[in-house]
Amino acid sequence: MAEPAMAFDRAELDQSIPARFDKVVREHATHVAIGGVRPWTYGDVEQRANQLARAILDRTQQGRGCVAYLVDHSPEMVICALAALKAAKAFLCIHPAMPPNAQRDIVSDAAPDLLLADAAHATAARELVDDDSRLLLLDDIDARFSADALHVAVAPGDPAGIFYTSGSTGRPKGVVKSHRAVLHRAWLCARYDGVNATDRQSLLTYCSFASSEADVFGALLNGATLELYDAASRGLGDLGAWIDARRITLLHPPVMLFRKYLEMIEGSGLHPSVRLVALAGQTVIGSDIEQWRHRFSRSCALRHRFSSTEAGHIAVASVAPGETLAPGTVPPPRAVADKFLLIVDEQGQPVEQGSVGELVVRSAFLAHGYWRQASETAKYFRNDPDFPDQHLFHTGDIGRLSGDGSFEFIGRRDDQVKVRGYRVETREIEQAFMLLPTVREAAVVTELRQDAHQLAAFVVMKQGALFRAEVLRAGLRPILPQWKIPARIHAIETLPLTPTGKIDRPLLLQYLQARRPAETSEEATEGNADGLAARLIKIWQGLLGRPSNW
Repeated sequence: MAEPAMAFDRAELDQSIPARFDKVVREHATHVAIGGVRPWTYGDVEQRANQLARAILDRTQQGRGCVAYLVDHSPEMVICALAALKAAKAFLCIHPAMPPNAQRDIVSDAAPDLLLADAAHATAARELVDDDSRLLLLDDIDARFSADALHVAVAPGDPAGIFYTSGSTGRPKGVVKSHRAVLHRAWLCARYDGVNATDRQSLLTYCSFASSEADVFGALLNGATLELYDAASRGLGDLGAWIDARRITLLHPPVMLFRKYLEMIEGSGLHPSVRLVALAGQTVIGSDIEQWRHRFSRSCALRHRFSSTEAGHIAVASVAPGETLAPGTVPPPRAVADKFLLIVDEQGQPVEQGSVGELVVRSAFLAHGYWRQASETAKYFRNDPDFPDQHLFHTGDIGRLSGDGSFEFIGRRDDQVKVRGYRVETREIEQAFMLLPTVREAAVVTELRQDAHQLAAFVVMKQGALFRAEVLRAGLRPILPQWKIPARIHAIETLPLTPTGKIDRPLLLQYLQARRPAETSEEATEGNADGLAARLIKIWQGLLGRPSNW
């Protein structure tokens, strides 16, 4: 029988993550913290994390720094993060499926005090560090290191986690989250989602991605059970059976992954254990909500968490249990507690209400900036003279605020490009494709050809629909001006996704760049979608050095 919910007082935001976790352990020591074939209770996790923290302290200097780790998608992936925090270090999870060059770039930039690895990745880990003194194998941690309670001084503003993203230049940037910011994210889970000890929270990604922050700490700092499923390697074929077998109550998938899952399943009233589906990532469209309502139990609620790595959870849009929206309707997101939304023009000045501009978030719970990159931090993070205890983050998201405080997301500043002298927003074109009755999914990219930007589209056709590029162009003409209609349209069996469930646009661009010069547009667009998918996979593996499940 699960223990009752424990309070998460706002005053606890001014402490450390280990302090809050210790409180949870005291109240829920025998409750399962991490489920699976070998369940780990909160007491088990605490003892293993204490051992590992002492081993980290034995091998590193005191003071701020970070500890990286390279392990399987397993309980150890979570425990390594907790151990680093207990040792007063920031944790940095490295995705094992990431190309070796990308792993080296991150390790070089982060300069971790220590790299942890399990047996499966020991060889790869040795290639990432300059000497064995910076490598600690988890199998070497034994009873020499006490599992007793460990208390190392940690301040709320100290670095807690580092999540790497790539900027427009491709150079990795490590976003630094403080203990206070992570605690606030877990506090929001308690406030908005009611997370408690009766819940079973999914973790579908590696801890290398910021989306895992809500799952890991939203669960473990509120006494819930964390259930691990590696969607990137396992795929979606047995996801439904896993949801039911593990009795998942809180399901947190990326939008694109969830969309694909809904297309795979049949029936209604499915997964009755799930009380909340919390979507993240791509823009939610009306058909996503309609399909979810048709497939899942009427007792299930849905939320879209509008977030960014740097700003955390920014806004939320909700559909209550049993609520049915009008066809094509998507509820607008509204700011969560302690996040204040501003819209500014290109000069950084506030725009009139309802006008389009860049979204700026003001809060005391933003990321600190970019690890060891002060100049990059200064580009996006600013002080607010009117609110000295808060900061401003320029998100790069384009949208507008309504009179009721809701936010309409239009696109990314990075997605805007000039074509024939006109400013084009690629997501607007993707949404136009989605209005066509034969198109299931679409992605639009821009490529530089002969010193000019050109639009190229990739479409996934609905089952039984025949692909004809000119027919699609004809359908777009009443919706878009001619200069917004892509010159090339390609059929594809499925859009490639990153491990976080977002469309892998760099991979699509790799395909365009790798095409034979003699190959004409019509030869590509009228070709077999399966063949295109196979060519994408071959290019993906060959050019990027990625395994097929990346």
